[in-house]
Amino acid sequence: IEVDNKELPGRTLKAVKGHDPKKKYEFGTLTSFAYKIADDQGNPTDEEIVVATTRLETMLGDTGVAIHPDDERYKHLHGKFVVHPFCDRTIPIVLDAELVK
Repeated sequence: IEVDNKELPGRTLKAVKGHDPKKKYEFGTLTSFAYKIADDQGNPTDEEIVVATTRLETMLGDTGVAIHPDDERYKHLHGKFVVHPFCDRTIPIVLDAELVK
């Protein structure tokens, strides 16, 4: 399938080449969900970090949650882990200065 990079102003319904021309598909929406912050033993705490994605199904393969190292809201999470809600594993919180605050 050919992929075009197009800026969308938000939720947009579009026809997709090669699919039913009468049907429109939704693009440009974000889905938010929360990961629980892990304690030192890897168990979930009550603290959460909310992430947003346009492709919720990819969270099953998440291997890290990126935060900006200078963002004061998340300074206390440097070096911490989150607990994956469906898989029996923890995921590191990584620092990425290229992210937008």
